[in-house]
Amino acid sequence: METSSTTSSAGPVRIFVGAHQTEQLAYRVLEYSIRRHTDLPVEMHTIDNSLAPPPKDDRFLAYTNFSFGRFAIPREAGYQGRAIYMDSDMIVFRDIAEIWEMPFDGAKIMVEQITDETRGAGRLTAVMVMDCGALHWDVDDIMDRLGVDYDYDGLISVYPLLQEGDLQDRLPIGWNSLDRFTDQTRLLHYTKIKTQPWVYPGHPFGYLWINELKRMLESGILSEQEVRDQVAKGHVRPSLLIELGLDSQRPASKFSPKALLRYDRKAGFVIHKKLFADMEAKRRARLEYDRQRDPTGYAQRRRERLWRNFVRHPVRFFTDDKLRV
Repeated sequence: METSSTTSSAGPVRIFVGAHQTEQLAYRVLEYSIRRHTDLPVEMHTIDNSLAPPPKDDRFLAYTNFSFGRFAIPREAGYQGRAIYMDSDMIVFRDIAEIWEMPFDGAKIMVEQITDETRGAGRLTAVMVMDCGALHWDVDDIMDRLGVDYDYDGLISVYPLLQEGDLQDRLPIGWNSLDRFTDQTRLLHYTKIKTQPWVYPGHPFGYLWINELKRMLESGILSEQEVRDQVAKGHVRPSLLIELGLDSQRPASKFSPKALLRYDRKAGFVIHKKLFADMEAKRRARLEYDRQRDPTGYAQRRRERLWRNFVRHPVRFFTDDKLRV
């Protein structure tokens, strides 16, 4: 097996993408943007939590349905060669070869260089170049140790699974730009899930994602019906059809972002409905676990939580069940 310093970049670029079941259109756009900017052969794979056993403790349930899948990537790659991990809520503007062909030089994982802006952002591991030949991860063991040797946030940072120097921030600046687009941006990461351009029309750089989607439609890689199907399932906003020029009754030129947002609300669209429902179910599971483990402490914390929610949201408190849990 090759060492981390000699792992070859020969062969197709292997990219593993974490994607919620409602984000398949976002995944398709990411894939297209990667292929559009490179001449290298690319292998794309989606991953989810089915690749890992569930946590034994409900307090550490996954934030997304792909959070734990990333730890199975070395195994899925046969513990050989390189792989890139990405989230699906991204688009790429440069040749992926720029990071695929970088030497590891002793690292096992490479992430974007840390700057004053991104220091402590907690999302740098959303783009990782991984030496699968050096990462002897056993996903079953990793999940067994969750809640014992590290908590959820610690695990997602991947630090507890590595030794000093294994993770190095050496990828060029711009390969994980968090909701910003500058002349340095190589990859734009739409991190704020309530303003991602497929669910919200007002993101300041949403037009870049829309333009990529238009290119896909024009090239025939994506069909109009596929977009309509995603709208019908509630995975993307109805106003997307207007912006793409697919609604003959409503010209895009007559709709500002605010008007598009009003249209979505009138249509009954709920941003990331399935994702937020899953997150709420996991939150309630954690609270129930806490209640059973420490009934007295739970009651005290619940009283404090209810009072805090009432003070912060005095009107919504009586109409939003989530604030009264």
